[in-house]
Amino acid sequence: MNHLKRLLMTLPVLGAVFTAQATPITVNFSPTGLGTMDGTYAYQWGINWTVPTGNEITAASLNYTTVKLTSYGKNKPGILWSNLLNTSGGSGTTGVATYTDSDVGTDYWGSTGFIGKELFPTLNVAHNLAYTLDLPTLDAYATDGHFAIGIDPDCYYKDSSIVLSITYDKSMTPASVPDGGSTVLLLGLALPLLHMFRRSK
Repeated sequence: MNHLKRLLMTLPVLGAVFTAQATPITVNFSPTGLGTMDGTYAYQWGINWTVPTGNEITAASLNYTTVKLTSYGKNKPGILWSNLLNTSGGSGTTGVATYTDSDVGTDYWGSTGFIGKELFPTLNVAHNLAYTLDLPTLDAYATDGHFAIGIDPDCYYKDSSIVLSITYDKSMTPASVPDGGSTVLLLGLALPLLHMFRRSK
């Protein structure tokens, strides 16, 4: 019975060790007023956010849902370009700003922070796009809390939604046990348990 009591007393401690591990937190961002995209413009979607102190970005993706080419302009097929932009030192304004592009069939943003491009050879066919962002670049751009997504539509489009998802690790406790410390602590707890069960045989 004493052995059982010791085991029951140890279980909450083990649980506390596991809850001290990092738990992923995901934040989502969507632009306001960008349901349609005009090929004569390029769009800069400004975002104000920085990873909380002591945490680390572990994943990031840009997702378009049911985006359709609605009409051709100067290009066929249509092309939709996406870029990650560094707006550090800027005003930090959120929302969407437009720049005249004249429907030129190249990426308005150039190679800066290139995320990807998608070809649209057919009108009114829905595309779901998912791009993985480069984490070191995102982390560097978001350091001061100001960065942006650049979108350059060549031709004309309509989308259901555009979402930027960022996942980072947040500690469950103010003084969480580091990975190495967790291993040592678990071993320290496990060895007496093993010794206890061996003696009970």
